[in-house]
Amino acid sequence: MIPKFSLRKKLIWSALLCFLLPLGGIYWVTNYLTKDLLLDRAIVSSEDALKAVQSDVNSVLDQTLELSNMVLTNSEIRQQIMSRQKQGTQEYKNEILVNYSRLIRLLDELFRQHDDYYVTILGKNDFTYTNYSHNDFNPAILYKQPWFAELNQIPSFSTYWVGLQDNYFNAADKDSYLITIGRPIRTSSNSIIGYVIISVNERKIRSHLQSGSNSDQDMMLLDEEGVVISHSDPSLIGSRMTWWNQDEPARTIEMDSREYVYAEQSIRPNTWNLVSLIPLSSAVSKYKQILLISFGLQVLFFTLFCILLMVLISAFTKPMRELSSFITRIGRGQLDIRSGIRGNNEVTQLARTIDHMLDRIESNIEQITVEQAKKRKAELEMLQAQINPHFMFNLLNSIRLNILIEGDKENAELIASLSSLLRMTINRDNEFIPLHEEVQTVHHYIRLMNFRHANQVRLEVNYEAGCEQALVPRFMIQPIIENAIIHGYEQFAGVIFIEAVHITEKGANDLSITVRDNGIGMSEATLQELRANVDSVQGAAAPGKKGFSGIGVKNVFQRLRLIYGTNAQLEIHSEQDIGTNITLKFPFEVERGEHGVDSDSGGR
Repeated sequence: MIPKFSLRKKLIWSALLCFLLPLGGIYWVTNYLTKDLLLDRAIVSSEDALKAVQSDVNSVLDQTLELSNMVLTNSEIRQQIMSRQKQGTQEYKNEILVNYSRLIRLLDELFRQHDDYYVTILGKNDFTYTNYSHNDFNPAILYKQPWFAELNQIPSFSTYWVGLQDNYFNAADKDSYLITIGRPIRTSSNSIIGYVIISVNERKIRSHLQSGSNSDQDMMLLDEEGVVISHSDPSLIGSRMTWWNQDEPARTIEMDSREYVYAEQSIRPNTWNLVSLIPLSSAVSKYKQILLISFGLQVLFFTLFCILLMVLISAFTKPMRELSSFITRIGRGQLDIRSGIRGNNEVTQLARTIDHMLDRIESNIEQITVEQAKKRKAELEMLQAQINPHFMFNLLNSIRLNILIEGDKENAELIASLSSLLRMTINRDNEFIPLHEEVQTVHHYIRLMNFRHANQVRLEVNYEAGCEQALVPRFMIQPIIENAIIHGYEQFAGVIFIEAVHITEKGANDLSITVRDNGIGMSEATLQELRANVDSVQGAAAPGKKGFSGIGVKNVFQRLRLIYGTNAQLEIHSEQDIGTNITLKFPFEVERGEHGVDSDSGGR
């Protein structure tokens, strides 16, 4: 089941997600975008280290070439070699020996400062010079080397890089190797008169490789075939690197299931290359460490922000939690408690509103309790009071029967009308009655009014078919009839006409009731005053006498407006000495239910 978190927990988890998702995205994007950048920086760092070593290695190899150039460009050496090829007198031979001794001293002086270099000069006619002892190595063996024949094929002043050789000066030292070059000595006619061969100990280069590399870095000198000429690890010298591809150098290579950062620099005197290999993990570790430190700082700041945000969320949502607990207690029926929440925020305002609402509810409950008590008391009184009207109705009926037995039919009818009118007045069960019952009540009322005022007013009724069953508010016509009798006739006889018409034209469904008399009428000023009094919703009732029910024409119209809204209309017309005409118009109904017209339909 999914747990139902509170608003506080939802806010906290939402804030954590809003922080953690961007943080993870930053870490992933940083790793993805900086992968090539870190590799580039590692390669640049390796190349910078190689350039420093390259300068030292070039210096060693350039020194080898310079020594050979000194031999090739020395005219005395060339002359000595050529003179030994000629045959002559004994005196000439003695001169050659003197020159030879002088040349040896010159060469010894020349190579004395280069003990690490082994110099061999071979002439055609047994001319031989070495800066080392022949006991260490017999230079004549060089003629038998497989590469020696290549010296005859190269042009003047060209160099043949023999490459790596075992140290024939010290064969016992297995970790010692020589790097050898050979150059032919030619005449101006391009004929070979001798050879100069110079070897340098590989350790001289290895020391530079070892000093220029760190513990994780491998530096090596490779020839064009990928054979190791020199290496910071002596055990790998002479081996061939299978991954070597001079035509398509790569940024990284894989060796022994491990990825390495590859960098190379060419060697100036020949086609060899200085190569650096660093494990990729070690090469980028320094830069990754910087990124991790930066990311760690971001995580630290994000954590501090999250903690601060949680504290603020807890502080901000505390009133809401208190309000939630308060509302829960209210839901359990504890209406006598109050929130007690203080502050100047929206929650506090809501809590105060709820407190005020509880105050009003308690006040209403007390008022309702009092009203219910009063209502029960009134119901008891009403039940008790119903005994008196029934007693009076029975008594009036008994008197009417007694008078009728005595033969006084007129007074019996008066008592019957009075009984009916009293019964209609007291009975409040039905607010709406059929029109013919309302007119019957008017008949009883006119009979009683004629008896009271000693005038004879007749009532004539004209119904359109179906109108007698239309429902009308009880005692709606009686106040109008009362005004007509009291104000219209003034003790004179007359006729009151009641006409009912069902209006259905133009989509209407209305009932129009017209009460017309032939009394004295009223002046124009009185008519306008009456119309203004009726149309004024808030005005006081017009002064004068009030009817039997205690309401006037204005109250009839206001009652219709309360029931039917603006669908109720009233028209008054009157002329002096001619009579008054009052027309009521409202919706036609034969039954009332939940769809009946009421005051919400637009009444004022």
